[in-house]
Amino acid sequence: MSTPHKGRAIDPKYHIEDGQIIKTTNGETIPEDEPLILFRARDRLALPALRAYKALCEADGCDPYQLTGIQNRIDAFESFSLKRPARMKQPGCTRGK
Repeated sequence: MSTPHKGRAIDPKYHIEDGQIIKTTNGETIPEDEPLILFRARDRLALPALRAYKALCEADGCDPYQLTGIQNRIDAFESFSLKRPARMKQPGCTRGK
């Protein structure tokens, strides 16, 4: 179960607070020297990537907490793409604009 926080949620496991990315369940700050990646729901390749990642998690025997978390993101990204098809884009097509 997640703990209350004041920052912006990234997903059920992480949030941003005071410019830091925090693991919501335990309050751990993700070190700034640890590489991260962010997929946006408008990225039309993100949903297939998330599905492939879930399959890897299942094959590796990840626990239900991880599998539920990734399914949460799959469901949210799928809902976004169905409700807002005009906002879907090829990744990188705006080139930072």
